[in-house]
Amino acid sequence: MSCQHHHGRFRRCSTEENRRHCILLNNSQPNALRLPIQPEKLMPRHLRRFLASTVAGAALLAGGATLPYAGGTVVQAQETEQEAAFTQDASDLSADDRVIYGQLENGLRYAVMHNATPSEAAAIRMRIDTGSLNETETQRGLAHFLEHMAFNGSENVAEGEMVRRLERYGLSFGADTNASTGFDQTIYKLNLPNVEDAVLDEAFFLMRETADKLLLDAEAIERERGVIASELAARDDLSFRAFVDRLAFFTDGSGLTDRLPIGTSESIASVPREEFVSYYRGYYRPENTFIAVIGDIDTQEAVNRIKETFGDWQAVGEPLPAATREPALIEPGKIGIYTDEGSITTITLAALKPYVDRPDTRAERRARLVRALGLRILNERMHEKVNSGEATFLGARGGTYSVEETIEGAMLTIRTSPQDWETALADAEQELRRALTYGFTQSELDEQLAIIRQASETAVERAATRKTFAGFEYNYAEAIIDAFAAERVFTSPATNLELFEEAVTDLTLSEVEQAFGELWSGVDDPAIYYVSTEAPDGGEQALARAVANSRQVAVSPPETEDVEEFAYTEFGVPGQIVAEKFSEAAGAHLIRFDNNVLLNFKRTEFDTGTIYVRARVGEGWLAMPRPSEGLRRMGLNLLNNSGLEAHTQDEIDRIFAGRRVGLRTRTQIDNDAFELLGATDREDLGSQLDLMTAKVMAPAFRETEANRLRRSLRAWYPTHDASPNEVANKYLPRLVRSGDKRFGFDGLESFMSPTIEEVRAWIEPELENGLIEVTIVGDVDRETAIAEVARTFGALPERADEKTAHLDRRQLEFPTDDAGPFRFYHRGAEEQALVYVYWPAPDASNPGDRYRMAILRSLFRNRLTAVLREEMGSTYSPGAGTYSDPLYPDYGYIYTRVTTTPEQVETVREGVLRVAREMAREEIDEDDFQRALTPLVEDLGSSLESNSYWLDILGNAQTTGEGLDRLVAREAVYRTATAGEIGELAHEIFGSDNTISAFILPAD
Repeated sequence: MSCQHHHGRFRRCSTEENRRHCILLNNSQPNALRLPIQPEKLMPRHLRRFLASTVAGAALLAGGATLPYAGGTVVQAQETEQEAAFTQDASDLSADDRVIYGQLENGLRYAVMHNATPSEAAAIRMRIDTGSLNETETQRGLAHFLEHMAFNGSENVAEGEMVRRLERYGLSFGADTNASTGFDQTIYKLNLPNVEDAVLDEAFFLMRETADKLLLDAEAIERERGVIASELAARDDLSFRAFVDRLAFFTDGSGLTDRLPIGTSESIASVPREEFVSYYRGYYRPENTFIAVIGDIDTQEAVNRIKETFGDWQAVGEPLPAATREPALIEPGKIGIYTDEGSITTITLAALKPYVDRPDTRAERRARLVRALGLRILNERMHEKVNSGEATFLGARGGTYSVEETIEGAMLTIRTSPQDWETALADAEQELRRALTYGFTQSELDEQLAIIRQASETAVERAATRKTFAGFEYNYAEAIIDAFAAERVFTSPATNLELFEEAVTDLTLSEVEQAFGELWSGVDDPAIYYVSTEAPDGGEQALARAVANSRQVAVSPPETEDVEEFAYTEFGVPGQIVAEKFSEAAGAHLIRFDNNVLLNFKRTEFDTGTIYVRARVGEGWLAMPRPSEGLRRMGLNLLNNSGLEAHTQDEIDRIFAGRRVGLRTRTQIDNDAFELLGATDREDLGSQLDLMTAKVMAPAFRETEANRLRRSLRAWYPTHDASPNEVANKYLPRLVRSGDKRFGFDGLESFMSPTIEEVRAWIEPELENGLIEVTIVGDVDRETAIAEVARTFGALPERADEKTAHLDRRQLEFPTDDAGPFRFYHRGAEEQALVYVYWPAPDASNPGDRYRMAILRSLFRNRLTAVLREEMGSTYSPGAGTYSDPLYPDYGYIYTRVTTTPEQVETVREGVLRVAREMAREEIDEDDFQRALTPLVEDLGSSLESNSYWLDILGNAQTTGEGLDRLVAREAVYRTATAGEIGELAHEIFGSDNTISAFILPAD
């Protein structure tokens, strides 16, 4: 199975995402260099999430339904003889009335909610109230291992058959069958593509099989040991080791790091079957189980199914006790140093306190809001200091810290280059002390309140169209489970807004300052944690001395700045429509203005009140005078972060604070345009288009931003080869394109050499004269959209009406010299290696091939999983992907990426090639074909209810029309494809001898 393992859940933190430290396998193909825009992006995602957990108030930006604040008077919860079934039963907060809660006689608790986005889809989550903290010394890793065994045989499902059954009903193997194991919970997840009786029957049946009918066969356990060991090796990278060291430092004495969910290699290899049975029967019990059913299903039907499926579940044997949490030791002034050649330099100053359990009440939510406001103002000051070029640090953020009820407090984490650590530490420490000494201004507080208010109002507006399940956005399935797990009341967006307004009615600046001071009490003798490639000269004494010296420097009051009016609201005479047609296939209006600006418009109601805007300008990456990743990266950062001629980016943020106005620009490789992206609402659509048009008309290219990027890159580059993934990103895009130096990247100098003059010479002509194609999708009427575009983009001087062919830049070649496997080397964990194998595949000239390749990819991945994981036990999660782009005729490929050990790379490569050879010569089994195809077919409906899908499809509707061609081809291919047709494609691709292989190996 494919898992997301939450190696730490941070209770009562700001957001669902920030409560967990997730370690995820990245199976994406390495076509683009993933260098950071901001310094924090230099860290692996799972470590960024951990650090994000120290940033209080993050959820206030998201406008989530579980915003951690409210207002009102203090109401003491009534004491009862029996513990309340749900948090709201003992709180003065009312739960969202769209959710129906209940409890069966056997103790199982549940929540059901009707939500019709996407229509005819649903999500089921089963949370078991146990995780790695309940393991004994000999059971370390068992909770996670047991999660794997859920897919390895039960009373009514044979070993290896559960995944096949899921796939036959359209639940693709991977995200839809995810499970997660944390310190104190295990969650099983099913996302249902439809709510037909057969699918619901199967989903509930499989959840019940998991709950109490697992066989835990001894031979199956033995077979799975290799898979778990492979997963442990895959996850045990340098960033994970750094995370564990940090966790151990701040939670010293709690024993948390002795019970990491991933376990140890020794316990994985030795834990006997009887321990599985004991743990399973002792903790997988109805009284420890919470079921959530969310989606386009009648709530009474959902309740009835829960009762019918789980009502007769009776626990076997005596329950095992939940482990008690040991508090962390608090030692003011203690110092920790972690060194690794792959580490970005960070320094953390922490004011730590004993953990205090604070029940979720109106008063506590208001208190959290007050604490969060001071942190938000502090972080805004830090951000502005970096943007202005005044900071010696690369970034700094303050936040709250709370881990598994062991410790809490406040932290200031500073990112810097190794040589600047002492001055950066002083700079950030003094900025914190400035806030503690002189407080904040009313305008700063008003700005943050406006942002939170706008986010809360947006949440109310979107409440009915938020998704049931999603990957990276707010969704009800995760939100309800997370609220239950964190012992929070799942309150509605309307309630959150009401409580917010109530809370701020009598809020004063002095109250915020007082809460801020209390939060940081003890920071005069902080715990200090230093991470870098090597220890600072003088070690712990140098760190202590640096803090002491900084504290001797007097600080002065902050300077205040007035908020300006936005300078760009008039662009000339509004444009006139000269042509319009309607696309029946897309249900979209395609409009041309008299200055050649194009508008593609589709009204949707998938996301109430939200409007998505995308403007494609000029020729982007293809127009680059000197194609290089360094120049592209410099251009991207300058365009994104330099603001406008009349306003810095910080000034723009202040001007539009509390409004749904924002802008992100992209200049990706393989893209023939600069893209301007924004999301807004009807009230702010005009301002959103003002900002986007101003970016085209008056972009700024500031030296301070160029210098900031260079400093960040100098700090990052020495660590770039400490990760197998980054080594792959550097070399493989170039390898698979026959050495084309436009792809991948070179040495540090290639990032340092681009100048602002080069960037301007590339970008300014494109913004000034290039073709503009605007796409608007969302909850707005045609007349309003046309009027606002006519007033803004339509009023610009005449634009180009076509793009340059750039034929010389559209040529790519798949390599023919199979001298491999090619070997590249990383300085990361010595047990980790990656294997890549590529085959040439059809280009993008036939849009139908894109979807035939998607079916083949799904088949290929399933076969790789069966052979490499189940049969050979050589890897945890093999991945497969495809690449083709309309820009490049006669070029495309399919590939696999496998994480393994250095000793296994040849074996894995041979296994991959064996699978490919078999697929080339053997007929595709009809059941295998249907299991690969059905999830793709089932996804058709939900994708058509996604604004992001339509934004992509319509983005080039009047230039190349490639997206519209894909729209028509997709369903036709998926509805008519046959096993024989895909078999012929497999023969064509995998029957070729033209294969390129690469190993990413540990250096020495």
